[in-house]
Amino acid sequence: MRPNYGCKLLGTVLALSFLVLFPSVADSTPTAPLLPQTFYGSILAGESPVNPGLTLEATGPGVITEIPGNPIVTATGAYGSPDPMGEKLLVQGDIEIGTPIEFYVGGAKAEVFSVSTNGPWLEAYPYVPGEATELNLRIASQPAVGVTREPTPVQTRIPYGQVPAVAGYSGPPLPKPELVTTYVPGQIPVGTTPVAPGQEGSVQPASPGGVPGSTPAPGGQESDLPVSTKSAGMLPCTAIGALLVIIGAAAHYRDRLVLEGENRQH
Repeated sequence: MRPNYGCKLLGTVLALSFLVLFPSVADSTPTAPLLPQTFYGSILAGESPVNPGLTLEATGPGVITEIPGNPIVTATGAYGSPDPMGEKLLVQGDIEIGTPIEFYVGGAKAEVFSVSTNGPWLEAYPYVPGEATELNLRIASQPAVGVTREPTPVQTRIPYGQVPAVAGYSGPPLPKPELVTTYVPGQIPVGTTPVAPGQEGSVQPASPGGVPGSTPAPGGQESDLPVSTKSAGMLPCTAIGALLVIIGAAAHYRDRLVLEGENRQH
């Protein structure tokens, strides 16, 4: 019997059509996990260096604990190492940029002091992925060896835009997370202006800032969001996909006719 090449061709065409018609599947892939932030520095208990052998832990919404690097054990008056390959307190997990990170030494909550900005003393420090931070800590008194922080329920990631600012933080501006926009059929992409019927070919007037097609924000301020062009690119993709489906269907129909003719001859 003659091989059914039409069916194979149809399957291949349908697979290619799916990739052409739905390019937004690749665009909606989550971004890569953020890099961990590492910490090292000195620790004071009152006015004296902290004792060695104490448990030091960093916590916050989305922070993973009870893993290598968090918690770690203190040395005399210090934790971690400034050596690039040395041990450091590791903060990682599903954490939003700027999330306040708290530190506990022997179960006691510590105040933090950024050496790079020369303070001030704060209750927490904002999460900055990929940064190696020299952060000094202090607690009121020497805790006993073996004492740890009371376990608390796992805290989930704080959504972007809802991260509270760390009171008193005076360091450099925090980086903004990368936002990924996914096209949803039937919705107008952010940053585009609806076009009235009959004006599809007209040029959109420039906004007060001189950017054609930009949408003024409430209050007369201009939006700095880029104009999306993904919806415009969907039309040729749809046409190409439809053409591929038609070609595959025609090949399949022709193959069926050939097979039926051969069956009649037998």
